[in-house]
Amino acid sequence: MTSNLEPRYDANEIIQLDPRKGERDYSILIINPNTSTHMTEALTPILASMKYQDVHFEYFTALDSPVEVEGVKIEPIASINNGEESCKSALNCWPVRELIGHYDAFLVACYSAHPFVGRLREDIAALEEAGSSRNKYVTGIFEASITASLSLVSGFALKDPIKPAEKLHKYQEKGSFGVVTTGAAWKEELTNGVQRALGYDTEDGSSGHFAGVETTGLTAVELHTTEPEEVRRRIIEATRNLLRNSESRVKVVCLGCAGMAGMEEAVREGCVQEYGQSEGQRVRIVDGVVAGAGTLVTALKAGF
Repeated sequence: MTSNLEPRYDANEIIQLDPRKGERDYSILIINPNTSTHMTEALTPILASMKYQDVHFEYFTALDSPVEVEGVKIEPIASINNGEESCKSALNCWPVRELIGHYDAFLVACYSAHPFVGRLREDIAALEEAGSSRNKYVTGIFEASITASLSLVSGFALKDPIKPAEKLHKYQEKGSFGVVTTGAAWKEELTNGVQRALGYDTEDGSSGHFAGVETTGLTAVELHTTEPEEVRRRIIEATRNLLRNSESRVKVVCLGCAGMAGMEEAVREGCVQEYGQSEGQRVRIVDGVVAGAGTLVTALKAGF
């Protein structure tokens, strides 16, 4: 297998040079499992805006040609439009597995319960068990957005009236997060994915913190080929539907596609139209790419 990558560091440099001592930068690989270089390029300025002085980001875009896995040719996928294609696209990322030693961390930039996250975690565990690697980390933009959202909506407070001389009681604050994403096929897929990530059974369980998923009806590619005003209109309407249909106040909206990076303004407009200017401005908007990068950098620097 081959890839379109030229890593800054070789595997020995990653092990021998310590970024905590300033001997090199932390090296994170951003993985786009589809073949859209336009989508990959759109991520670059977003991560650059985080202004990490000691973090080097590199980017992998799935090859626009078949990848052979266990003797089977896997066709490339230009746009990942459902759960089945999410699974297939993991195989298009197989060349990355040969380069694990060249990076400290990996971010899978597909907003789905993407199985390449788990595959990389298994590969990393094997390296660590062999004693041939310093700690490495992997997450997906889907998982990172859920973690970020929970930190923004979940919390406990003391019940009124507060009487220090008596027994105190607490309650969990109300508020939820939801996802605005692309095609209709993602609604059930992402709903099930969030429920599983939160540890709930998809048949019987639910979370008071999860408001659900609303879709624009556009694919990831169509987000960039449809007239901008139509894209904006659809994002606004999907956002309004999410807020309108939630049983609790939505405090966080996740951008449910890597291709939606940079489209926060339309989500904000939907929040303002539905909740009013003051309340709509207080809704947090989570970009999974930013959340994922932040999660990985924190893990690397903390040494979890």
